[in-house]
Amino acid sequence: MRYTLLISGSGGQGVLSAGVSLAESASAFCHATYVPWYGAAQRGGTARCTVVLSDKPVVSPLPGKYMGLIAMNEDACRASVSELEEGGLLIRNSDRCASRIKAGGVRLLDVPAETMARELGDERMANNILIGALLGYMRMLPPELIEKGVAAKLGGKAPGIAEKNIAALRAGMAFGAEPEHVKTLAAKKQSSGRYSMETTVGEILDTPKLRAIVEKMFPQVLNHPLLEAGRTFKFIDAVPYMKDMISAEALDAFADALEELE
Repeated sequence: MRYTLLISGSGGQGVLSAGVSLAESASAFCHATYVPWYGAAQRGGTARCTVVLSDKPVVSPLPGKYMGLIAMNEDACRASVSELEEGGLLIRNSDRCASRIKAGGVRLLDVPAETMARELGDERMANNILIGALLGYMRMLPPELIEKGVAAKLGGKAPGIAEKNIAALRAGMAFGAEPEHVKTLAAKKQSSGRYSMETTVGEILDTPKLRAIVEKMFPQVLNHPLLEAGRTFKFIDAVPYMKDMISAEALDAFADALEELE
């Protein structure tokens, strides 16, 4: 057994705590590693972490592609979905993710995590709802093991906190265990064009027909103070730095326009 998971969102959404809790709990059952990635700001900045679970010692805790992705918001989903391997599982917080998924050949599980967490008394438990959905669908770890880990981690906090988070895990597991909640996205046909969201920022700026599309769809991006410094970035990887300048609809249209070019 080997499972590679990327959890991505913003600071304050419980991304890192979800990852470390999963890894610590799973370590009683298998080999587990946890690698956090901290953005520029603790709250509101990018937050990502990698969890690898295996029945053998983990040699590389940072795989090139992931078998599972938990995306807690729209920016995280857009920036990270290309890191999901074909046939992988994308679990989205559908309260904050709603755009069309460009990647194909993946399984999609949309979970109204914040709505479910609010119904249980605290929206901040959305991270455990999503972890539960993963466990409910994959059935790769004993549920009681994860619940025991949560109880141990939160047992010293205010009365009832551990119990509420365990309830959130169980609600997520029940949701993820329902087959009708998962849909498979058709494998994407190979684009006949040479450009895509994987094209670098530098090539887009230096190619007149690509730059013209940017000028038409979101000209404000050309005035971004870090644009020149990000020339080597793939455009999809630069999107989180321009999230206030590009709408989800414009980004979808831009991706389509790139792929239509020869």
